[in-house]
Amino acid sequence: MASQDFEELSKSIVDEILGWDPSGATQLGWHRYDHEVMDPRREAYERQCERLSDFVHVMEDFDTGSLSEDQKIDRELAIYLFRLRIFELSILRIHEQMSITEDEIGRSLFFLFARDYLPFETRIEAITSRLEKTPEFLEKAKTTLINPYRAWNEVSLESGKRLISFLETIRETGAAKLENADQVIRLGRSIGVATEAIRSYEDWLSNEILPRSQETSAVSVQDFDDYMRIKEFGISPDDALEIAELGLAAANRHRVKLAKTIAPSGLLKDAIRIMKDDHPPSFEGVMKSYREWIEKSREFIIERGLATVPEGEKLLVLETPHFMRHLAPFAAQYEPGKYSTDKKGLFLVTPDEGNPERLKEHCSATTANTAVHEGYPGHHLQGICGNSNPSHIRTLSAAACFGEGWALYCERLMISEGFQNTPIGKLAQLNDLVFRMVRVTADVNMARRIMNPDDVADMIVAQTGMDRQAALDDAKSSTYVMTYYLSYFIGMLQLIQLREDVEKALGDKFDLREFHDSLLNAGCLPVHFMRKVERLRLKRDYGVYLRDPTESLLDFTKRLTSTQEPF
Repeated sequence: MASQDFEELSKSIVDEILGWDPSGATQLGWHRYDHEVMDPRREAYERQCERLSDFVHVMEDFDTGSLSEDQKIDRELAIYLFRLRIFELSILRIHEQMSITEDEIGRSLFFLFARDYLPFETRIEAITSRLEKTPEFLEKAKTTLINPYRAWNEVSLESGKRLISFLETIRETGAAKLENADQVIRLGRSIGVATEAIRSYEDWLSNEILPRSQETSAVSVQDFDDYMRIKEFGISPDDALEIAELGLAAANRHRVKLAKTIAPSGLLKDAIRIMKDDHPPSFEGVMKSYREWIEKSREFIIERGLATVPEGEKLLVLETPHFMRHLAPFAAQYEPGKYSTDKKGLFLVTPDEGNPERLKEHCSATTANTAVHEGYPGHHLQGICGNSNPSHIRTLSAAACFGEGWALYCERLMISEGFQNTPIGKLAQLNDLVFRMVRVTADVNMARRIMNPDDVADMIVAQTGMDRQAALDDAKSSTYVMTYYLSYFIGMLQLIQLREDVEKALGDKFDLREFHDSLLNAGCLPVHFMRKVERLRLKRDYGVYLRDPTESLLDFTKRLTSTQEPF
């Protein structure tokens, strides 16, 4: 009975949390809150902290005697997630420093508009309801922004400018597709009201908030260090910097060798230029190229048996909406909602927006690697498989160290298995990996005030040849998602280490597809929880005990990077 009680408790907690975040609920296919908007006031965040503390106590006091082993993992995960969120709300307090309203409005509308798993009229009804609530939402949000940080709110202003064009797209689509004239009129009226409110709010940000904004974030160096500790990366910020340095040195040694086989001059910068010059002449060609590489990567993992692809899934390639383009300079991916029956993921590709140099970032070799990262067996497959896990608690986990670490691990995996394993294909994979290594250094050093976004952009351009504006956009976005960007490379290393440990434990019984499927179907859990999942699987299926790592991640990286081709 306690096992069933735990499931009912978990579901009720998840429902309450999703009620605080109606946009997130919509994204997950939990449609109970489709007509609602979040409460952006400080009091709401304070109440959330109180309730999260209650949830921690409830989970800690829950009798685990009759829980399954999977449920015991869920209970530990819940306590971890709730404590982490309390730290974010009570210590980091990003919501008091950055206007989140523009992105929140866009997010609340985008998934209703872009996904067709509900009738168009039903989705437009929810969109209209949210738009009608926009003026009140924006007024409430003003009370929260008490300690504004200039750089973050400059990003918010850009989001607001772009958001209005998205509302016009909704208006035009609604007028063309809706048959009910009253619904068209109501939609148009709600867009007009929302547009006026957004413009008024943007004026407020420009004229009242920016002039009194701080030039540095209120998040301290110690806060960042504590955040890494609470997330249980298993490394310190200093370790992360050393790991990035080791990785960068090893990757660059290999890139220099590859350059000698690609460029007549033998120089890395010339090899990168040759690689990037091989791109479609137009954005239409870029979209076609992505669709082709996504299909090729899907076929490859099925033929090689690298992972199980569920029936009925599909990945749609679409243009990135205008209001999101400065936050996703190249591409982004969104899996379908866990609680929907839909199995169509969205792969968004950002147009060059009048800058032909951006087309170079979609060169053929990089496109192939991105298709792996975002599609198969990367984010899309992980999202589709993770949705199949019945746990409600795991719905709340979107750990970047696994999600992004997995996608980066897949780039390395596919090259090693022969997918686009040519000198230029390998250079593209390493170039993208170097970009993620630079992000580790940037994440830590910007938190320590040693670097700023311009410094980071210069470093990205110097190491990868990326378009500078795109590099700067990326650097700016990393400042308010602290530890997220370092999670790519650190998470990949954690997964390589986990795979090595599982292989050692199983010996000749190790099966790569089985290992991948186990991780994919567990949900998007932090890697240290994935080790718990694998420990349970090995004990249950093989009677084998999976030990904790025998070396630190830093020592593991030292050993890995000492090999001839670690990546």
